[in-house]
Amino acid sequence: MVFFADPEDVRQILSSHTLLSKSKNYELVESWLGKGLLTSANEAWRRRRKLLTPAFHFRILSEYKEPIEENCKILISRLREKANGEQFDIYPYITLFALDSILETAMGIKKHAQMQSESEYVKAVETICRVMHKRSFSFWQRFAILYRFTDAYKESAEALKVLHGETNRVIKLRRQMLEETNIHNMSDAEKSEDIGGKRRLAFLDMLLIAQMEGGGLTDREIREEVDTFLFEGHDTTSSAIAFCIYLLSQDEHVQQRAYEEAMALQGREKESMRYLEAVIKETLRLYPSVPFYSRKVQEDLQIGKLTVPKGASVSTLAYMVHRDEKNFPNPEKFDPERFMVAEKDLHPFAFVAFSAGPRNCIGQKFAMLELKLVLSSLLRSYEFLPVKDFKPNPLAELVMKSGNGIQIRIRPRS
Repeated sequence: MVFFADPEDVRQILSSHTLLSKSKNYELVESWLGKGLLTSANEAWRRRRKLLTPAFHFRILSEYKEPIEENCKILISRLREKANGEQFDIYPYITLFALDSILETAMGIKKHAQMQSESEYVKAVETICRVMHKRSFSFWQRFAILYRFTDAYKESAEALKVLHGETNRVIKLRRQMLEETNIHNMSDAEKSEDIGGKRRLAFLDMLLIAQMEGGGLTDREIREEVDTFLFEGHDTTSSAIAFCIYLLSQDEHVQQRAYEEAMALQGREKESMRYLEAVIKETLRLYPSVPFYSRKVQEDLQIGKLTVPKGASVSTLAYMVHRDEKNFPNPEKFDPERFMVAEKDLHPFAFVAFSAGPRNCIGQKFAMLELKLVLSSLLRSYEFLPVKDFKPNPLAELVMKSGNGIQIRIRPRS
């Protein structure tokens, strides 16, 4: 594995149309995500990307605003019990919100995870991420025949039962809804007045309808994409929201300015929110939800003066790219102004929180819409206060997490 953190090297790796195969590390998640958009390569990846791209058109994304806002209201209500100025870990609340949001918007299913104290699905995601991350650092656990005798394997098998069980349940429910409303193709869907109570097609509906029309995915492939989007759509977003709340709690001036913009643009969050968007980008600069991207080298690859041999892997370390002093002076400082004044002068590959090039994040616009909605809603309701001597302990697992949670204090806005 060869690691790169210079934006010019990163440009060569991420913008390549031939360097599309993920590294061997990603094989560890195939028992969970199969050959979905995250892990597939070459022609299989191109076919899926082309099929899935229309589901992220901005017109469709704008229809997701209402269900996300409904889940924001539940989150605000659930946090009232903590709005007494005492410290607590906000991460579990955020995770359940993000799970409810992705299920309702992308899958068309209401789960009400926020109304439960703990979610079996969220716990299973935590388990599988932890087990797979540890396995990636264990030489002998890489051998499948040996791994099957470990406690970690038993733990992951139990977690996979929960994860795949939930996915199969969601697909079955949504397929029944389409059948009950006599939707067999996209034309039927466009005429329909009632899909799950709303005239709104979920991401999953588009996969199921494409399958009915004969040009889509098999049942297994649909499950792989649903697994991928449930994981990517709730775990990465949870990380970004939680770290952003922590950083806002540390800077009263930044928080006040973000609050004023949230008040001024209430109800218009689909529009540009220049300052809040800068706050989100600066959060993702310091704590990128996906801390590295790795690709497998199919032929000898020349990067600068270095020749990476065929069969090796190259890894872009977003965490380090974002701390390059040439592009981000005083890189450890939380300063959203960086993205207000100098973004046009920034190297195009100096900020890669959503990756870049042909394999960039397909859900980038969805993530930004959700982040703007939830953060502006929370800012209008609560003031985030710091916890003395608390600093998050960033852990670069599959997704950037804080090993000691996100401890904050909140109080209601007067």
